[in-house]
Amino acid sequence: MCAPDTYTWSPQDLTKDRAGFLPISDDDYVKKYQRNPELWPVEVFLIAYRRRINKTTGKSETQILVRKSANGTSKWGVGTGVPVTRWIASTQEKPPLGYRWSEPPMPTQEPPRIRFEASSFPEFPKDGQESWSYDKIDICEDAFDGQFKDPELEEYASQIRKGLRSKLSEQMDDATNLNSWEANRDSEVKTVVDNANSLAAIQGTLRMSGLFARKEAEAGPRYVALGDSAPDPAKLVQSMRIFTMFPQMPSPMPSPSTPPEELRREIRSRKSRMAESGRDPHTDPYGRMFTHISTSNPSNTIHGVYLTLDATDLPELDEVFAVDLFGTKETKREWKSLLDLKVLESDGRTISTDDTKPTFISGFIVRQLVKDGVIRVDETEERQA
Repeated sequence: MCAPDTYTWSPQDLTKDRAGFLPISDDDYVKKYQRNPELWPVEVFLIAYRRRINKTTGKSETQILVRKSANGTSKWGVGTGVPVTRWIASTQEKPPLGYRWSEPPMPTQEPPRIRFEASSFPEFPKDGQESWSYDKIDICEDAFDGQFKDPELEEYASQIRKGLRSKLSEQMDDATNLNSWEANRDSEVKTVVDNANSLAAIQGTLRMSGLFARKEAEAGPRYVALGDSAPDPAKLVQSMRIFTMFPQMPSPMPSPSTPPEELRREIRSRKSRMAESGRDPHTDPYGRMFTHISTSNPSNTIHGVYLTLDATDLPELDEVFAVDLFGTKETKREWKSLLDLKVLESDGRTISTDDTKPTFISGFIVRQLVKDGVIRVDETEERQA
């Protein structure tokens, strides 16, 4: 059995050697990201929570708005992550809808792409297999033009982006409270947020939450109103935290041509295979703690920008539906307690030491938000639904 502290996590420097583990080599992919910041994938998330009285137990509880995990790695996920920039296999003929190829500062190839070799990742097969590559993509500034145009939501996202740029500048000016990893991380994220296309990613995470969708008719009321009665964007900005997600990847790493069913089998069998091989499910050979279980997606090592919305006082949110980023297929969202998500112990206040990864993809991040007081669980502040 693992010791309870096996399942605890705190923000970590992914380039720092740890006593008792292998030293991190200079060609480690995270170190390469640090030397070339344009390599870092950056993604924006919205986490919504509320405090309620459980009608069965009569006790107060804090709930998170989640959706069933789409890739089978966990039971639940936040489901609002929208990449500003990320990796896709170089063999893809074109980027996904709403994205474009990233261009390097000084193009050296035709077509000009930011490219990264799969062999740079620790999980790349060690059997001499020929490497493949990934190319960087960015969300387009006009990603939501046309049928997805929503001027009201875009204006709200614009207010949030303006505040984020200011907050990141303040954090960088007050770098005395940051270590070198945090300072570099904030600088890398600020560069991305300063780009005009980041507005589309912020708007996208608001859209995917389902909270700002219209209930029925195209011009009808939204679940959460915008305009003068919208949640204060300044509070969302102040809630902003940046965490670097570091995933437990498949090992060996499957090639992009691997059939979907084989990838699903890998996920289903990974736990037992890790137990047989002795591979640690919680840390890599360098002692870096995994934040979540991942598919073979290199963009799951990301700087995540997390915005947290307190929906306690917002009415009529028991039934919320999310939509795909660039689609109309609705997905039901559910409110799950922090106990159900393995974030808190049964008392509803103590941080749990259970492993959240099989249950909730963002469990370790939400635990940190509770520790930081961004998500409040104080019973004296509960309000009965």
